[in-house]
Amino acid sequence: MTYEEQRAVRSCLALIWLITGILSFGLYPVEDSLLMLEGLPLPFGALFWVLYAAATLDIVMGVLTLRWPRRELWVAQAVLIISYSLLATWLVPQFWLHPCGPLLKNVAILVLLWLLYRHQSQPGAA
Repeated sequence: MTYEEQRAVRSCLALIWLITGILSFGLYPVEDSLLMLEGLPLPFGALFWVLYAAATLDIVMGVLTLRWPRRELWVAQAVLIISYSLLATWLVPQFWLHPCGPLLKNVAILVLLWLLYRHQSQPGAA
């Protein structure tokens, strides 16, 4: 993968992370987000903290994707995406059947992360 291709993939991933985080802070109705988290064994008030912690983590991942491209980051993002996907499979399994593919897109993102990992020429190479 060329430098330009890596940069394009990183920019796309960063955009996904950043927009997802921003949307989770309230551009997408918070009540709807909390409904998706209701299956967690936590008090309802704690769900706000879970939502905002996840939103913050998404934004951090987006910034790191642009500023700190490393194999360790691609692995961390893959683990996070797999964790999110497993949690969503438990809480909202119908999202696998949704025509817009809110969970199915994670398969493509994991492939992009694998490509970045595979083609990272050296630690920290841009």
